Amino acid sequence: MKVRALQVGFYDNVRRRVGDVFVITSESAFSPRWMVRVPETTPERVTGSQEALNRSCADLTPVHAVTHVVPDDDGEPLHLHEFDPYANDSND
Repeated sequence: MKVRALQVGFYDNVRRRVGDVFVITSESAFSPRWMVRVPETTPERVTGSQEALNRSCADLTPVHAVTHVVPDDDGEPLHLHEFDPYANDSND
């Protein structure tokens, strides 16, 4: 029977990650806590450790990352270390 992992689990001495599709050898190996049955025509999928690491690191990307250089009042580009996206623009 083919199943898809709903959360991280172990089967056949292999870590199965969310979205992995794999074959289990018996009905007794099925766990509704972390597996769901899928059609036999569903292609098998295994998430490698590097792919899992890349996914988890993508979640750590800062929301306010500076991706471009903004010109100053004279039209000259600021160096990235001079640009503070959190600075107050008021002239108090």
